[in-house]
Amino acid sequence: MLNARRTLLKQAVAWLDAITLIASFDAAYFIVNWAFARRLSAFSAYLWLLGAIIPIWIAGLSISGLYRSVSYCSVRGLLSRLIEVQAMAGMVLLSMLFMTKSEQISRLLVDVFLVFSFAALTAQKLYIKYYLDRLASFAAGARHKVVLVGSAGDEAAYSKMISEHASMLTDVVGMITPAVCSGSVSHSPRLLGTVADFLNGGGGSSAVVDEVVAVSRLDSNTLNSLSHWCTTRGTTFRMLVEVPTPPIGIWTAGEINDGVFILSLATVPQRPGQLAIKRLIDEIGALAGIVLCGIVFLFYGSRLRDETGDSVLFSQQRVGRNGRRFTLYKFRTMYRDAESRLPELKNGNHMNGPMFKLKNDPRVTPTGRKLRRRHLDELPQFWNVLRGEMSLVGTRPPTEDEVAAYYDHHHRRLSMKPGLTGLWQLNGNGTVKDFEEVVKLDCEYIDNWSLWLDAKIVAKTIAKVMRGDGW
Repeated sequence: MLNARRTLLKQAVAWLDAITLIASFDAAYFIVNWAFARRLSAFSAYLWLLGAIIPIWIAGLSISGLYRSVSYCSVRGLLSRLIEVQAMAGMVLLSMLFMTKSEQISRLLVDVFLVFSFAALTAQKLYIKYYLDRLASFAAGARHKVVLVGSAGDEAAYSKMISEHASMLTDVVGMITPAVCSGSVSHSPRLLGTVADFLNGGGGSSAVVDEVVAVSRLDSNTLNSLSHWCTTRGTTFRMLVEVPTPPIGIWTAGEINDGVFILSLATVPQRPGQLAIKRLIDEIGALAGIVLCGIVFLFYGSRLRDETGDSVLFSQQRVGRNGRRFTLYKFRTMYRDAESRLPELKNGNHMNGPMFKLKNDPRVTPTGRKLRRRHLDELPQFWNVLRGEMSLVGTRPPTEDEVAAYYDHHHRRLSMKPGLTGLWQLNGNGTVKDFEEVVKLDCEYIDNWSLWLDAKIVAKTIAKVMRGDGW
């Protein structure tokens, strides 16, 4: 019920914002076209601009917290957030127009829209605050009556929560404690008695009660008694659990057995269905890639063997998901003494950090350079994908030496399977020189993963391979 109300408020306010922005743009167009006697193009010519305005403003309003009822507690806080949103969204819109060189867009139209939208959004937000305040004051019959269960003082977190979220419409009837309280606390008007008194018909059990909320840890007997009392009367029973706010990731709760729940904090995708589809795509893609690998082997295998003086395939220990070790395979593109020459080349490292990458590496053979240009040397890694050690799209698989030099925050890039391609391979390979930027790109992929993102990366990778700009 609590989440449903907050979700309803968020959706309703988002729709109101979209309508307000459309109305503001219509008004700005009318004012500029008629009041200022500027003959603008037909309104349909500006629909693309309106299509950009709505997501820009909705994103800004969401980031600022204006879709949470806590934002409507004070007029000052509400207005300050709205000013920040208007300034940020306005700058994004103007920057977009400048970068796209949209000279046909009247700057006067944009300026009038910014004024109108700010005035309209301000009026709308103030009305929402007025409505929520009025609802809190006069909807007494609709307000949820709650009895809290816990020790004296434990209700602070719950009381703070309902005071900040006007959409909850909740009144605390009183509090019951697991055991008898002594001293002045026992005379508190909010204290209704003990759990035993409440369950036996005393201690305020005759009052209107919609919910019973445990705000502190209770023993199993007390929990069983309270839950039984609530279920026999159709009353909702809840437990308040406080957890630390993580810098990244989200908390989720799920039932793993009858009456047994698990609370999880995850920073990696937790969508089993989509992950299963990702694995299926990996297997199909790996089979096709192995066929392509065989064709390349037939064309270049003998040349690689002659130039390197060693086997065609090169294997190396790499670190995969959460520290799993696996053997990565590539076509051998360097001379046999490549590993022994590494120390003398480290001063020319293209990267800052534990990664080693060198443009025009003298250890690379002529045929190897040709394969690297189109990333064909990585085709044997399709075998790693088929084995489940890698994915078509993921983070870059590091060597054991690299991982040994990691700081704590670097390890998060190992929380998903490494991939043949990824954001760093597309955006950073040959351009990004700081390892921290590599970590940032890998973590960006993890935080925003979706099947659609994988599809876009694969499409861009194919284009990159066709251009032949690898090294």
